[in-house]
Amino acid sequence: MDAFKQLKMEFDFISATVCRYSRDSSAAKIIPALKEAMNEQDKEGILYCLNVIEKWYTNSFVEIESNEFVMDLSGHYRAHELVKKLIPQIESYQFVLNDISTQEKIQVNNTPIIFLSHCSSNREYGNALEKFIRELGVPDNQFIYTSHPLHKIPLDANIYDFLRRNINRNVFMIILWSNEYLKSPACLNEMGAGWVVQCDYTNLYVPNFSFDNPKYHECAVDTKKMGVVLNGDTHCKQSMIEFKNKVVNIFGLQENESKTTYLLDNLMDELKELGEKVHD
Repeated sequence: MDAFKQLKMEFDFISATVCRYSRDSSAAKIIPALKEAMNEQDKEGILYCLNVIEKWYTNSFVEIESNEFVMDLSGHYRAHELVKKLIPQIESYQFVLNDISTQEKIQVNNTPIIFLSHCSSNREYGNALEKFIRELGVPDNQFIYTSHPLHKIPLDANIYDFLRRNINRNVFMIILWSNEYLKSPACLNEMGAGWVVQCDYTNLYVPNFSFDNPKYHECAVDTKKMGVVLNGDTHCKQSMIEFKNKVVNIFGLQENESKTTYLLDNLMDELKELGEKVHD
């Protein structure tokens, strides 16, 4: 059977089986995005969602099997096997682009852009990063950071449409990880959008981030990739020098050594002050 046709026929079964067990799981929360990706025949989006569901099942099956309240274990076995089977079939599936608007959606704008994905409750850290990045010379129109008036989503724009349209560019994503970020479906969707288009990204962490949070290790991005804990110490400063070099290289910026040293020192001081606030 046609793989996409089978996915459409089995979607309700997969959705009901996953959501019946837990509506708070990563698999259940990705179901609406899977439906939307199917409606748009967005192959990369479909694959991302199916991989989230497959990864959740792989990590959760011992718990599901031992749960005395699970009445239809065979349904979970079937849903998991179905998702595993569909992933390679969808990977090789060829969607037909029938109209110009669909083709326009997949055109890539090569102008580089930074996308700072964050939870609004961590905007103080986001603001410190925004100030540092902007003073390096990144233009306003090449920076998406929704907590700042110069980089926010335009008035009356649909936030998800805007992010979907802009994420399909030459994007460098900064993921500002926090415990609140992992609780936010909007943040996880942003991170997932970056994973779908395989954009370059750097992991930054607020100092009190819980690295042992199971939700963190369920995410599609590489959680073993080295990142930076934003505590303002010597290790943080050295890593942020590497981060600065990356931004300068991506945007072709002219660098002034004394100015850069000043910006880095100010950033470290600000990060230390934010850390002290958390511990007060």
